[in-house]
Amino acid sequence: MKRIVVLTTGGTISTRDVDGSGAKPTLRGEDLLRDIPGLSSIAQVSVEELAFIPGAFMTLELMRQMSERASTILARPNVDGLVVTHGTDTLEESAYLLYLTVDSEKPVVFTGAMRNSSQIGFDGYRNLYDAIRVAAHDSARGMGTMVVLNEEIHSARWVTKTNGQKEDAFKSPATGPLGVIYGDGPRFFMRPMPRTVHPPKLEPKVDLIRLFVDCDDKFIRASIQAGTRGIVLEVFGGGRVNPPLLPAIDQALAKGLTVAATTRCVTGNMWDMYGYEGAFRDLQRRGLLFAHDHPGHKARIKLAVALGNAFSRDRMSGYLAEA
Repeated sequence: MKRIVVLTTGGTISTRDVDGSGAKPTLRGEDLLRDIPGLSSIAQVSVEELAFIPGAFMTLELMRQMSERASTILARPNVDGLVVTHGTDTLEESAYLLYLTVDSEKPVVFTGAMRNSSQIGFDGYRNLYDAIRVAAHDSARGMGTMVVLNEEIHSARWVTKTNGQKEDAFKSPATGPLGVIYGDGPRFFMRPMPRTVHPPKLEPKVDLIRLFVDCDDKFIRASIQAGTRGIVLEVFGGGRVNPPLLPAIDQALAKGLTVAATTRCVTGNMWDMYGYEGAFRDLQRRGLLFAHDHPGHKARIKLAVALGNAFSRDRMSGYLAEA
């Protein structure tokens, strides 16, 4: 029988409204597992706790600790897989960091809940049960870090939270799910692309700035003044910015900051056919790097890893562009 460790961090899956004042973290990992029938027929499950916080309270430092803890757990010969319970607000960022930094063929599966345990239709039990089923499945080996909610299996690389309330909030718009979970167990449709794995050394001073109509350069200048090491810009379309931002971008690059661009669109690569100022070719000439297909918050995580591991510019360019 497979041996699975559940590493808990808090989140909605752990919350309950006990006095009518609103749901708060209440349920520990043992509480959740105790109320799920049939687990003993799937795997031997043990629980460890890393944190007991809402997802919105997550930090890069705690995510780094999560990656190191995951690697330590998976290195144990008596462990076959890992499930991480997490608040859904930041679940995809933590899952993506582990996707980038945990080097193991053993499955890593993140899960959470969209409803707290006081609400009708609490989805936490089902999601945790399904996540354990996936982590214990032979086909889950070598799949990288995954996210399981609402009976779907997603790659941490592509998944994102698309709704603030609905149970089917987690989607992979560019690719669709890796698989689904039926009554008789998980079924995988595809495997993720190969990835490079690096130590979880993170540069925390990486900012994310989203462009909007008629925006000026105040956020870029504020970021430079605050001492950031890197800036991710969510730009228009396939790689375009409005001209008032260009002097501040040039200033950031001249000061040795890494500036990376990704699209603010839901999906799509970085490229365009235009020759005007502020378009893709002009940004490339100025020295921007491009985080193709990455949403801004995941591009920030990847840039933090690249800077933390002191990548050269050429290596960083290739790393950010990897699928």
